[in-house]
Amino acid sequence: MPVAVIVLLCLLGAAVLLLLAACVRAARIRRKRGPAAAPAEAQTRERADTYARALSEMIRCETVNPRGSDSSAKFARFREVLAGCFPRVHAELEQILIGDTLLLKWKGRDPQRGAIALLAHSDVVEASGEWKHPPFGGVIADGCVWGRGAMDNKGNLCALLSAAEELLAEGFVPPCDVYIASSNNEETMGDGAPNTVEYLKKQGVRLDLVIDEGGAVVQAPMPGLRGSYAMMGIMEKGYADVRFTARSGGGHSSTPPKGTPLARLAAFVNHVEKHPPFKMRFTPPVKAMFRELAPWMDFPFRLLFGNLWLFGPLLKLAMPMVSGQAAALLKTTCVFTMAEGSGAPNVIPASASVTANLRFMVHQAREASLDALRRLADRYGLEMEVLYSSDCSPVTDTESERFRFVRRCVEEVFPEAPVAPYVMLGGTDSRHYSGLCPCVVKFGPSVLTPQQLASMHAKDENFGVEALARAVSFFRRVLTTYR
Repeated sequence: MPVAVIVLLCLLGAAVLLLLAACVRAARIRRKRGPAAAPAEAQTRERADTYARALSEMIRCETVNPRGSDSSAKFARFREVLAGCFPRVHAELEQILIGDTLLLKWKGRDPQRGAIALLAHSDVVEASGEWKHPPFGGVIADGCVWGRGAMDNKGNLCALLSAAEELLAEGFVPPCDVYIASSNNEETMGDGAPNTVEYLKKQGVRLDLVIDEGGAVVQAPMPGLRGSYAMMGIMEKGYADVRFTARSGGGHSSTPPKGTPLARLAAFVNHVEKHPPFKMRFTPPVKAMFRELAPWMDFPFRLLFGNLWLFGPLLKLAMPMVSGQAAALLKTTCVFTMAEGSGAPNVIPASASVTANLRFMVHQAREASLDALRRLADRYGLEMEVLYSSDCSPVTDTESERFRFVRRCVEEVFPEAPVAPYVMLGGTDSRHYSGLCPCVVKFGPSVLTPQQLASMHAKDENFGVEALARAVSFFRRVLTTYR
């Protein structure tokens, strides 16, 4: 038998053995979904209606805060609304104003212990388009509270303040100091959260646990999954706004030279779109997510995602074709969002520019990603200016005592939803707390439908009344069982 045939048969046999091993592994990691237990601390209908009315009041107080605007009067009114909805919280907790960011301090039994910080920003994005209900009407209908900020993020703020209000009425004192922080400019990446962190540092506060928005209880977050899953964010991708500028001597459009500014910029943009200079990799946080989700997947997907050691290279090629979100889990992303050129159609611009938004991934973080783009920009004769940047947040240790505590609370309040860590593709205030706290968990205790997820920063935003009650149960569970 020819040597080539023998080699081919050996390779084929090895491939069959590898595939068989992957199938056996996929079969072994299968878990059976047990019957869902009743949600912990189920709230009465009367209480749920009380929460809904409070959230409705909060939504009716419009808190859009565009960058560069003076919105202090809006937030002064909003604080009055909060004081009316949660009187015990405002009477018994220390109130600290840091600009228009509200920080509440709840003194615990042992102030020497590390504290807890619960975050929920109070600013919202603008509301455009045709809404089913007025975006700042706070309408309660169809089992939901409707309006801008219902889900992002006044719903979570309402839930944690409601939990605190109830516990104060019951005479509860937390085991350690608890801080409730609500920034006024999270949506514009403003200074509310950074200034709050600086204040806490100056006060010598040590935080052991931070919980902010990020993950939620969502339906089928990946192909091959059925039912609901509690996604707990353990890191955020980095962020940058970068401007690329091409210059020339300008001139009249009737005698164009080669390599005009817009032509060079167009070639550069096309290169980045078609051949992005960013490496794709299954990083440890992404592997951890697939490791938790794979047992719940249908077999074909369980075979693939439960055996990254074998199918990783194939999935690197396939995932970007599935969706932009799937691709963003594996690499730094760069999208061009703004452009500027000549002020007249018959004038060659002396200067033209495009601006890109980047989201860095941990294996090719801020400096490495920016260096890759800078080298490429040099090839097209472009200047590169970083307008704003922040690196990837640290990855929270999922084996730490505090993370496992939050996970237990999630499992007890949302027993129908298997838990998985995941990578935040957007940004939250909590990234600023990473230097002050070893355990930052990005999880808003919200049960969200696909429609509600799609309404984030879009029209018809709403929050379920029952979901709001379960969010209150979550914060009660965190505060009363923390040790």
